[in-house]
Amino acid sequence: MKKSVLAILMLLFLVSISFARKGKKDIIYLKNGSVINGEIISLLPSGQVKIRTKDNSLWVFESSQIDSISRTGKVAGQIRSGYINTTEAGILAGNSDNKYAAPFTIMNINGWQFKNRFSVGAGAGIEFFSETYLPVVADFRYYLKRQGVNPFFGIQGGYNFALDKPDMQYVYDYSSNLIRPPGNTLEMKAKGGLLINPSVGICTSLNENLGLAFSAGYRIMRHRYIREDDYKFDIDYNRLSIKIGLIFK
Repeated sequence: MKKSVLAILMLLFLVSISFARKGKKDIIYLKNGSVINGEIISLLPSGQVKIRTKDNSLWVFESSQIDSISRTGKVAGQIRSGYINTTEAGILAGNSDNKYAAPFTIMNINGWQFKNRFSVGAGAGIEFFSETYLPVVADFRYYLKRQGVNPFFGIQGGYNFALDKPDMQYVYDYSSNLIRPPGNTLEMKAKGGLLINPSVGICTSLNENLGLAFSAGYRIMRHRYIREDDYKFDIDYNRLSIKIGLIFK
């Protein structure tokens, strides 16, 4: 199950890269009437222009050959409306006495950036506590500036779905109200629970299609367990979330 979820996340990551690359399109109009579509690699002071076409060919044109150039109008670091994909990974740091003091988390979020500096999205990921969990969340962010190094506020909320059976010894030992009696064979099921994660962060652009983000927040979540005799109890987690992410535009 863990391998399947990781494979799905990797597929989403690769798809997001392909979308980011497809979003780039420049056009060079030559004086002889030809039109070249692709991605401009460089504009040299001498006037030469290098462009890579869809078939991965690299062309170089002198300024004397060029009638005009049409670019996408994208500026690195500038907030613009459109599809965005964020892949972020990090830890959920907690009490050092806890058996799972800093579980790993990774999440892929697909969303839409608005010109008013808000973004909304939905995401899924994988987290490793006493069981493996699949968090499914709605993601909201607000950026303080329109370009450059950009602070932001964010909040994620959703549900953590348990993907496998609980660590029996851990579950019984963790709850002071539920001591495992000798010979107890009652089955325990992990049901997951709600989560909310407000955060603050900062992002910067690596180029006009790719950004890098750092964030820190406070994760509140509840994992519910149900025993075979219908006894239910919850374990609440309060964690510091520390993440780094790549943003594809």
